[in-house]
Amino acid sequence: MSPETDRTGPARLARSAGATVFGTDAAGYHAARIGYPAELYEAIAQRGGTVAELLEIGPGTGLATEALLERFSPWRYVAVEVDKGMAEHLRARISNPALQVVTGSFIDAPVGGRFDLAACAAAFHWLPPEPALARLRGLLRSGGILALWWNSYRQAGIGDPFAEAVIPLLADIELPPSEGPTGHYSLDVDLHRQALGTAGFVGFEPLLFRRERTLTPVEVRRLYATYSYVRVLPPERRDALLDDIQALAARFGQKVPNVTLTALYLATNP
Repeated sequence: MSPETDRTGPARLARSAGATVFGTDAAGYHAARIGYPAELYEAIAQRGGTVAELLEIGPGTGLATEALLERFSPWRYVAVEVDKGMAEHLRARISNPALQVVTGSFIDAPVGGRFDLAACAAAFHWLPPEPALARLRGLLRSGGILALWWNSYRQAGIGDPFAEAVIPLLADIELPPSEGPTGHYSLDVDLHRQALGTAGFVGFEPLLFRRERTLTPVEVRRLYATYSYVRVLPPERRDALLDDIQALAARFGQKVPNVTLTALYLATNP
């Protein structure tokens, strides 16, 4: 499912929305979102070897940044974040001499040098893919590794009854570039294989991780309140939607099922 070609569902949010929609409640975002599995970082390490210089696109509040710093201990870590509120939160939350947070659009950000690893967690769908991948080719050294990944919290057909039940509530909502009416584009392996191959990357490797947990109805509300397609709504409509989502979650009691799929795509700059 391509976010560029699937138009059977609701209208899409503009990619530019990702620059401002999250930073007004960075603390809420950080508290409600789940991080990424340890196996993901191990897979990157096995693929990439030594990482002395690391580039991260769209670090947000640093859910991946902390783990990448700990796993690879690079002497240079450049994190490019377009949302000023998120960038400020990240600077205040993580103190590491290797970390430089650059505020601005990745396509135009003042970043130089060559990197051993470029990582992007749950943010690449906010970028125009062709120029973003072209710039990544220019910033990665020969043999450098590209790692793109996402968490999908709302996926039909994978044994998550709440994900199935919530779909009708989102029928007339403008979804982000990463989502269709019933699924997340990160799960489309062929789409990402083609995009990375066309951009000139080699050694495409898709990986998928599954985690199961339960949330309370209040935690479900807090999670959905961080989603771009909820945050852009007018306050009255946003609150009404979150009320409906929390009421739906309450039908599951205090243990609302939540299956998180994490798709990781690895490729090499030749």
